[in-house]
Amino acid sequence: MLTPDEAKALAERVLAERYPQADAGFAAGSIVRGEATAGSDLDLVVLFPALPHVRRECFTCEGTPVETFLHDPETLAWAFRDEAQLGRCAMTNMVAESRVCGPRPAVGTRWRQRARRRLARGPPPMDAARRDLLRYHVTDRIGDLRDPRPAEELPALGVQLYDPISELILRGAGQWAGNGKWIPRRLRALDPELADAFLAAFDALYAQRDPAPLIALAERALEPHGGWLFEGYKSAWPAANRIVRRRKGKG
Repeated sequence: MLTPDEAKALAERVLAERYPQADAGFAAGSIVRGEATAGSDLDLVVLFPALPHVRRECFTCEGTPVETFLHDPETLAWAFRDEAQLGRCAMTNMVAESRVCGPRPAVGTRWRQRARRRLARGPPPMDAARRDLLRYHVTDRIGDLRDPRPAEELPALGVQLYDPISELILRGAGQWAGNGKWIPRRLRALDPELADAFLAAFDALYAQRDPAPLIALAERALEPHGGWLFEGYKSAWPAANRIVRRRKGKG
């Protein structure tokens, strides 16, 4: 496994060999944090002066899996803004925690400082439409869990509840929502006792097929936001979401 210094050196070689036109790179991920496991890859955000579109590329370099995210200033600024609006921060966090590399490190350092300022401000408050969508989604899936059903269906329902319950908890506390493995990490940073209850509830569902702790967790997560929501919930899709069938003319 690479050390953080070795990971930065590898990132420098990747930039020089594969992306010589780039201004800077941001080496990130568990290897750079010093938390690498045998299967860890190197995350590398690559900043060009200009690109036609964002790209992601995956490859192996010197035996290490590398995942690159190719941006220019406009697309990276859009990514930061889009994540903030969603209350999530995967790309912003990668840049903020990174080790800057490449031929123009001053450019990278400015972007890393920008990402750190964005993270420090936290996400905007969760809007009412998003809050109610999450409330409805959790209410609907918990309703399925309350009904007798084959044990094989319970884990599938748990998967559908993992993200929305965690988002209600984290966004409701003014924190960034998490993705995947970052969900338990962010919950633990917020409240270790609540993180334990969250993980225990899903463990009970997956291992013992016992939905009761998850139902209690959902109720706890919903309570600050108005509780269960089904009766009266409404949402609308854009009016443009339709395929217009052309009528054949008469002749």
